[in-house]
Amino acid sequence: MLPACEGSPPPTHSEAARLSPNERVIFERFAEVYIPTEGTNLRPLSEVPYLDNIDRILAFLDAPTLDEFHTGMKLFDYGSFVVGLYLARFANLSPEDRLDYIRRWHAGGETQRAIVGIIEKLVALGYWQDVEAARRVGYQGPVSDEARILKLGNAPMPIAVAEEIETP
Repeated sequence: MLPACEGSPPPTHSEAARLSPNERVIFERFAEVYIPTEGTNLRPLSEVPYLDNIDRILAFLDAPTLDEFHTGMKLFDYGSFVVGLYLARFANLSPEDRLDYIRRWHAGGETQRAIVGIIEKLVALGYWQDVEAARRVGYQGPVSDEARILKLGNAPMPIAVAEEIETP
């Protein structure tokens, strides 16, 4: 029986917020073809903590949504047996087959497009959250730091300013 089909007990919230070892491998293999850094001025994936950044993003999800995320990751990883008939998990495909598989999911049904879209967004967010990676493409850093603008957090607008704003 495929591990993706096993009826394992649902993870607790704290466990569910962590990427499983299999999911980490899926994201690594996806990132290798989605953000190819070799031969470019981009910061190498091995120097960017994108997996940890993805893990922190997932910590904001509630337990039912995390369960759906984990199910989607299993579907993506083991779907390569059916989509493309690769007879191997996504994590074990060659780079060329991984790209082909991703393209097939882009052209697939709604669920496939949603899952591959989420994976793409998480990889991109995880990578570009690293300021040093972004500096390699000309990002100067937060303009508020350079201009020495105080960080007020979620402070409300001052009342004097709020009264001057006209509402339509």
